[in-house]
Amino acid sequence: MLRMAPILIPRALDGGAPNVDASGIFYVVVAIVYTLILAAELYLFYSRRSAFCIRIRGLQTVMTSVAMLHVYLVLVLLVYPLNGRFACGAEFWIMSIFLPSGMAIFQGNFHFGI
Repeated sequence: MLRMAPILIPRALDGGAPNVDASGIFYVVVAIVYTLILAAELYLFYSRRSAFCIRIRGLQTVMTSVAMLHVYLVLVLLVYPLNGRFACGAEFWIMSIFLPSGMAIFQGNFHFGI
């Protein structure tokens, strides 16, 4: 007969109150700071798009793929602070839509000149 190991510590992602401990606050702060830095960088990238070193085809496509990958990163960073508010199906769809689509758009821009 196969027996499961006893659970010594209950799961932290129980769907209850949000995790506002040091780790949860750290993840939220990282998500906010990284969003602000990325928004500033994309603004500078777009405002100086006529410079020789930035002049590429499909700049909007590149920015769209970066935005999709950033949305994926922020959702991944907020899973712990939200304490399991995402259903497992929602996490699966976020992972299987945003990550591959962001990568595909980015690669398609350079291979096909979208």
